[in-house]
Amino acid sequence: MQRLFQSPCRNTGGRFARSSDRGRAFRLAAVVAVFGLVLGLSGCLSSRVSNLDGYDVIAMNRVVPYPDAEEMRKRAFEIVIIDRPSVGIDESTLKNARSQIRRGIEKIAANAGASVIDRSLQDLRALRTEGVLSELDGRANQAVIGADYALATRFSTFRYSSTFKKPFRFLWQSEEDIAGKPGTCSHVVEVEVDIQIIKIGTNDHVDKTFALKHHIEQKNKDLDSACTIAPVTLSVMFETALDDALTCLSLPLSARLAPRGHILEHRKAPESERHLYRMSLGTAQGILPGDTVEIRREQRAMSPSGEESRSERVLSLGRVSDQVTPQYSWVAIDPAKATDEILEGDVVRPIENESLLESLSGPSCGSILQER
Repeated sequence: MQRLFQSPCRNTGGRFARSSDRGRAFRLAAVVAVFGLVLGLSGCLSSRVSNLDGYDVIAMNRVVPYPDAEEMRKRAFEIVIIDRPSVGIDESTLKNARSQIRRGIEKIAANAGASVIDRSLQDLRALRTEGVLSELDGRANQAVIGADYALATRFSTFRYSSTFKKPFRFLWQSEEDIAGKPGTCSHVVEVEVDIQIIKIGTNDHVDKTFALKHHIEQKNKDLDSACTIAPVTLSVMFETALDDALTCLSLPLSARLAPRGHILEHRKAPESERHLYRMSLGTAQGILPGDTVEIRREQRAMSPSGEESRSERVLSLGRVSDQVTPQYSWVAIDPAKATDEILEGDVVRPIENESLLESLSGPSCGSILQER
């Protein structure tokens, strides 16, 4: 898990055309603004704790309604990845692309702390239809029902095209003069894939859809007006386009699948304003000292038809201290900077932040990713 307080110098950019300098400037401004917000909410909190037993125990008010035993036990989400039919696209051409998307989503989910189950559903013979999840047959149905989320992927565009531009001809030159000169071939691959996050329950519903749309262009000089391209080059272009799309998907999907713990205890350093809160997430859920977490207040509402909905709002950010066990951790939080009182039972979720270098060197996600 990448952390805001580190700056890993990893270049995730591809080998082909990228965003403009103006786009990089906008992303730089956005990163600076987010960094300022994090500092404002969390303050300069140290992750080192010298004597936890010497801290005073502070009585806490409880959130209402208080999480039940199952909610407290359930910390990591289980997901299943399902391939959906791609209308108008030959499935044989999507074999490698589907595999790349599945591996990419599995990696994002695992890094976020989720568990991927039922790999058998990745067989193309188990494609699901537009129907509800309960319509899946046999063992596959039982596996899907046992998950928290189904991530359904569907390609709507997977296309290659090329154009040839004749070499430039001066006014005094004839067609014969430039006949032996190379022209310019433009090779373009286009991909578009939707990833639906389906919340599995009594009434399955689409919780969020990520629409990824991207194209890669490569130009080269060529005497061949047919613009023939080597299969390996074409394959690399498609892989690069999908890699860019997965890079843009990483942060928002990680936020959806991140482990979900709760605040359990509050302690305060004697004769100091340093506050520590114990949360029900630890190394077993991927938590490490120095990680950034969000403290959230869950809000529940009831629709006129009697369906309950839940939402969360961020109260504060905290930094995980060096007091980390497999199932619990102590988090340094400044309650004075929280937007509301932090209560026992409030939700805690780790967050993944994009480093400054990644935001400048990576793809322009604003034009690739749409959420709906």
